[in-house]
Amino acid sequence: MKTKKVKYTPDYNFKLIGISSTEDDYKLSWKLGKMLKTEFVRAKSLQIIDAKYTEYQIFSVFENEDKNKFPDIRLITNKGNEGFLIEELKNIDFFIIVHYDEATENFDKELISTLKKEEGITAVFSLEPSKLKSKEKLLF
Repeated sequence: MKTKKVKYTPDYNFKLIGISSTEDDYKLSWKLGKMLKTEFVRAKSLQIIDAKYTEYQIFSVFENEDKNKFPDIRLITNKGNEGFLIEELKNIDFFIIVHYDEATENFDKELISTLKKEEGITAVFSLEPSKLKSKEKLLF
């Protein structure tokens, strides 16, 4: 029987926002929920195995509960127990991943504008996931 090789092409069809903040992860998720008038709940932590470290890298993940009113939104810490999720962006404390469709296309721009006004957030960046060196870590 012939085996067919299938080439996997990762889909980076999401918006990525970087945040520098002095807030703890749970407090930032609470503030984000308050801003958007939805609730964020702690999801299963992201665990990554990397040969450079002695144990799993663990990163906190929070996601919005109301998927009908909003696109799928996740807040992820960049600093874990054993280093950074995206090592080339050590100045960023959190990432927000927004999975969107045509109906919510400008949602990320509005969110960035709102985040910039929030106390405890020092900087907000719109990032291009496909240009990151460690972009595969964002696919979960």
